[in-house]
Amino acid sequence: WDYSRFAQMLLRGGEVDGRRYLTAETVAEMTKARTGELSPAFVQGTFYGLGCAVIRDPGGPTAALNAGSFGHGGVFGTQAWIDPVKGRYYILMVQRSNLGNGDASDLRRFFQDAAAK
Repeated sequence: WDYSRFAQMLLRGGEVDGRRYLTAETVAEMTKARTGELSPAFVQGTFYGLGCAVIRDPGGPTAALNAGSFGHGGVFGTQAWIDPVKGRYYILMVQRSNLGNGDASDLRRFFQDAAAK
């Protein structure tokens, strides 16, 4: 529940339930490129902002998301993404080490494809 509220707040530019927690400018600063043209090896087409990865060129495990979506995945399969273009956020809570948990895993792709429809 808490993570869902947090994602809603980021999606809405820092505000949820009529209360402002971050300025819209702060959320925008979070999603600016901080790593230049460097892309993390595990998710090509992304860069890092402040506390999140940001999708520059959707593809592979991020194909269901739009450019400008931001979030991150965890080592055991958990992931959360905010897609401002679609006005949606996606949260997958999984903690399994034997699930084939890489960013290109079938589970993540299935989740993203199903949630994005």
